[in-house]
Amino acid sequence: MKGKLHKMVSGYILSLNGDIDDPYAIVNEELAKDHEWHRLSLKNCQAIERGYDLDELAKAEYPIGEVWNDEEALIRELAFKKGFQKALELMGDKKFSEQDMYKMFIYGRSIDTAKKHLKELEDKPIDEFFNDFIQSLKQKEWDVEIETVPALSNNGNVYYGDIPKLDADGCLILKKI
Repeated sequence: MKGKLHKMVSGYILSLNGDIDDPYAIVNEELAKDHEWHRLSLKNCQAIERGYDLDELAKAEYPIGEVWNDEEALIRELAFKKGFQKALELMGDKKFSEQDMYKMFIYGRSIDTAKKHLKELEDKPIDEFFNDFIQSLKQKEWDVEIETVPALSNNGNVYYGDIPKLDADGCLILKKI
């Protein structure tokens, strides 16, 4: 089953038809329960947004039992996570691609032209326009696949169709397409 994950100010929602006003699942547990929507795992949504799951990366780099004992692997895993987070902190201001910078250059040039023609620009500080534009460059939605399993009856017979697979916390499991 496919859907679109949307990043909102208050968290994430999943819609099957791409419409944020028609949620299928939400991170907020209370809203999910009140509206009978499925729940989303915040960690799963953040991994889709970032493109990686830091816990999974650390476990893959330092698997318990292969080279290190439990304690050594956990210490190295923690050090890996701290180092990774420090690298992100140091590189945090370098978030835009060359293409984004090109768009910003064109946008900046177009403000000069637009300022001559639009009264709205006279009332709004230029910094606000640049901030709005920078925010527009950040991705806020992703195509995802909802993991499913065959629907089973009480006697073990398979019904037609699949149902969403849930994690240990009762949340949908999403994969980025």
